[in-house]
Amino acid sequence: MVFYRTPEAVDRGEKFLRYQLWNPTLTDYLLVSQSSPIIEHYVHQSVGGWSYYIYQGLEQSLSIKSIDCTLRLADVYDRVVFPEEPAEMPDDATGPS
Repeated sequence: MVFYRTPEAVDRGEKFLRYQLWNPTLTDYLLVSQSSPIIEHYVHQSVGGWSYYIYQGLEQSLSIKSIDCTLRLADVYDRVVFPEEPAEMPDDATGPS
């Protein structure tokens, strides 16, 4: 069996680990979803370790204190059209007869 490592998986694991090890001044790490308005924000703590925050929805905003910046998800995703989510099937739905 062959496993394909998606770019997202690399960003979440391997790349984030390398950044932490090789860049001791890294204070913030953001993951921006391509498929829905979601931003994940990792903030380095002064005692070590990372805090994790997730922002979902175009009405949300996040603050990056290390650079005195506030990002509105509506601005980040300006002009992005997300695919419509499929309608939910009723619990008693069955496949083709």
